[in-house]
Amino acid sequence: MDSSTERTERELLAEILNSQRKSLLHARITSIVCMAIAAIMVILAVIILPKAASAVSKAEDALGSLKGTLEKAEGLEEAVDSVKDFIGKLDGLVGESGALTDAAARLGKIDIDSFNSGIREICKIDITTLNKAITELSDVIQPLARLANMFN
Repeated sequence: MDSSTERTERELLAEILNSQRKSLLHARITSIVCMAIAAIMVILAVIILPKAASAVSKAEDALGSLKGTLEKAEGLEEAVDSVKDFIGKLDGLVGESGALTDAAARLGKIDIDSFNSGIREICKIDITTLNKAITELSDVIQPLARLANMFN
């Protein structure tokens, strides 16, 4: 072999060795960076996941209590409607009580004084205030009922 050929081979081997060392250094740096990223992700997962699970649990509890409240609100809305119907019927009864009293007096079958005192007690009920309270309750309940219907 020629000395110039040997030198060229030695130079090539040295270049290959140098290139391999650089590749090994880059591989080590890449491994260290990947390990650091993996460690950061594990630490974040350990810190964040319990908090996220707690937040989800609290949200589920809140939705459960909201659903119960909305079911109660729907029941109250039905009660308000029932009370409104009752008041309407009561108004009709009061209106017809005069005619009934006259008819009963003509027939002589009831004591007019006791009947009139009963009607007076019914008339003492403040229908206007009761209607206003029912309307206000209905105004509060209706948005809750609509919200409950959205979850059904």
